Amino acid sequence: MGSFGLDPERAPPAVRASKEPIIRFFSYHDAHPVALAMVLQEKFRHYWIDWEPETLKFEILATFNATSISEHNWSKLQACRTLMTANSFWCAWEVFEKVIQSLNNNLPDFEMAQRCSMSQLMTGVDIASQIRKEEFSDEIKGYVSACAIEEGVTYLPEPLDFAQVTLSQPHYECLDCGNMDDDDMEDGRCDVCVERFTDHRPLNGKPAEHVDPSWGTNIRRYLLRDPAGVKDKFDQIKNLKSATIDDESSADVQAAKLAVAHQYAKMRRGQPVKQLEELKSWVTA
Repeated sequence: MGSFGLDPERAPPAVRASKEPIIRFFSYHDAHPVALAMVLQEKFRHYWIDWEPETLKFEILATFNATSISEHNWSKLQACRTLMTANSFWCAWEVFEKVIQSLNNNLPDFEMAQRCSMSQLMTGVDIASQIRKEEFSDEIKGYVSACAIEEGVTYLPEPLDFAQVTLSQPHYECLDCGNMDDDDMEDGRCDVCVERFTDHRPLNGKPAEHVDPSWGTNIRRYLLRDPAGVKDKFDQIKNLKSATIDDESSADVQAAKLAVAHQYAKMRRGQPVKQLEELKSWVTA
């Protein structure tokens, strides 16, 4: 997590010696989810993850003499517990969306959808990956792609690059028969020309047995959403404090939007170490 993960032995020795700074930390609106989880991990080891919510809240208030736990910080802690105990964040878009909102200092609304912005997605996925890394399902790739389309973005930088193929939607055009379709077959041949789904074994996705190996190979491959131009511009400006943007260039506008998201995620990435170091200074003061 951050530069030291959830292992308290690798974190600044901030919590063990005193209760005083923690009084304020659990009500601090901008407390980072990683720092919050690290505080509990250091004090309670891994046991806090499985406690009932009422027990966890009582132990935080009693152990740290905290006056309160803000609703936002409580939501962050529940998001961290979800990441540490279940796979649903990587599989179900409803869970993914709410965890992303919580990790971004927002309260999740379980009664309605809350489409995530590029900044929220980049930051939330980055924070989640500091806690645990898993492969994302096609459902999550589709959700991230839908958010990108809604924002008019065709390129997904790290850590959202796992959904780039889904967003780009590779297609092909057969130059012999004119068929246009998803380019999702490993052999890269036209589905119509090779009669892929018409013989007695249509579910195996293979060309019909009588088809000549040369059939269906005369295709043109392309992307419905080509990220190349946006990627080039983004790579040029992503770490600049200011950059020249052509408002009439779609690639420039998209890259500028992504650069803002990138810089925000980068800023948030440095918060856990800084906040835990501040706790350390409060303890030793």
